[in-house]
Amino acid sequence: MILAIDTATPHGGVALVSGEKVLARSLLPAGRQASGTILAAVDGLFRNAGSALSEVSHVAVSAGPGSFTGLRVGMAAAKGFCQGLGARIVPVPTLHALADAIPYSGGTVCPVLDARRNEVYAALFRWEDGLCRRLMADVAVAPEALPDLVGGGNVLFCGDGAFSFREFLRERFGKRAVFPPEGEGRPDAAAVGLLAARLLREGASADLRTLVPAYLRSSEAELRRRG
Repeated sequence: MILAIDTATPHGGVALVSGEKVLARSLLPAGRQASGTILAAVDGLFRNAGSALSEVSHVAVSAGPGSFTGLRVGMAAAKGFCQGLGARIVPVPTLHALADAIPYSGGTVCPVLDARRNEVYAALFRWEDGLCRRLMADVAVAPEALPDLVGGGNVLFCGDGAFSFREFLRERFGKRAVFPPEGEGRPDAAAVGLLAARLLREGASADLRTLVPAYLRSSEAELRRRG
């Protein structure tokens, strides 16, 4: 069984996954990505699922990019559960989990997260043979750079940035811009857990001691120290 933790954005959550089945999921209070809220949510998760912590063999964590504070909190919580349970950790790329949650055969999938400082985190994926395959590495760019990054064809935009910049994307991409139905396309811990299960089947592994989030760029605090 996989315990999944997603705190990469202000809309976090936890989930339990077994194979390709989601056993239970729970949202965290918006904007409150803290160890206490994660612990309380996980406790409720196991009560609802009728499962025990001892059944967890892996802990999946949304490993970035995303909110610096959220990523640190989620990674610390995931490592704590691994140490307490003797479980293995599975880092899951945040943008890949977003794209993997929405099967789309009509073109490219571009998950977008608001990175602040007039930038977004983005990547490109394409569904082929039932799998969501990566086309390019995660990047932090200005929203104005997305048209050159994406290229031609229809594009499904997902993630909180797709909603924050919806009008801009519609203006720049016209009818090529596709958006998920209302209520879909946002971060989901269950998607993190399901992608982790696939990554494990493909032989993924990580060192609990050295694993750190994929921040992509320096935090504002680090930039201030350098200045």
